[in-house]
Formats: sequence, structure tokens, C-alpha cells
Amino acid sequence: MNNEFVERLRKLFGHASMADIARRIDVPHATIRNYFQGRLPAPEVLIKLARETGVSLNWLLTGEGKMFAEGERPLDLGAVMEERITQIVDERLTMRLSPEVQQLGEIDSKPEFDIDAAIHAALEPQAVMRAWFGHEGREYPEDFGVVFFRGWESFTHQEKVEAVRDAKNVLDRAVRATSDKK
Repeated sequence: MNNEFVERLRKLFGHASMADIARRIDVPHATIRNYFQGRLPAPEVLIKLARETGVSLNWLLTGEGKMFAEGERPLDLGAVMEERITQIVDERLTMRLSPEVQQLGEIDSKPEFDIDAAIHAALEPQAVMRAWFGHEGREYPEDFGVVFFRGWESFTHQEKVEAVRDAKNVLDRAVRATSDKK
């Protein structure tokens, strides 16, 4: 049954990566990886899946009945509109900038952190996280991130990249929340 559940989960999210699914339903990457390895979600996660996607829980759990409770998948109009608005704004801003101004971003911006190179250079995930935080001029909070890296040795390179990105996003939110309370 679990392999069938995983296939239905893949279908539900359009064969998206585990990291994309985790971001969409706001759960850790490791949680989604557990589901893909055969573990069934807790009831509250199943309810979250149904609310987020409109999927029928009966179909998700058993494969029986219609895939979507309302007969069709809900359109994520907000995401479609946000993407289109961003595209239009970017196009208009680019048209207004002179060629000299367009090139300034390349001159004065700091290069993006190279996750791939950091993973290849480091044997352990905490070293990658310390390097990324150091690249940003920040100190890595040592008491975070352990859950994301369970089974690190068995991860594919892409899973390592996704786990590091997910951990970084969670840490950034946690650090912001902690600093907002002060």
C-alpha cells in the first residue's frame, strides 16, 4: 500500500521534488522523505494535504474514488498571478534601466553561495551550513538543523542540496523570529 500511496502523492504534486512538496505544505524535507520511504503521514498532515490541494482523502489513502473532492483540482490563482506580476514588473524595470545601470548589479553584488561546491568540499552538513552563514557574514547557530541531516551519508547529491536549502530556510525563519522577540 505504501508504494501506491507514494505514487498518488507524486501524482498529486505533479511529480515535484520532495523539497518542493515540503515547501508547499510547510513541513521539513525529512518528513516528506520519510513518506517517500514508505511511512504514512499523521492524520494532521493528511488533513493539511487535503486542504492545500483539494484532494480526496479517500483517493489519497486508498486510490479509490475521485482524486479531487470537488471534482477538479483547485487552481492556485494566487501563485499564477504572483508569477505573472513579477514577470511584468521585471520586464518593465529592465526596459527602463540604461545599459550602464543594468550592469551595476554584476559589479557590486556579492556572488551567490555555491551549495554544490560546499557539499563537495565538506564531509558533514554542519560544515556546509557554517560556510553558507559565513558567506553571508553571519554565525551559524549550532543548536539547529540536526533533523534535516539524518541519513546524510545515504542522500544523493541533489537530496543533500535540497536538505541544506530547507535547513537554511528554516534557520533563517527561526533566527528572524528569535530576533523579532528581542
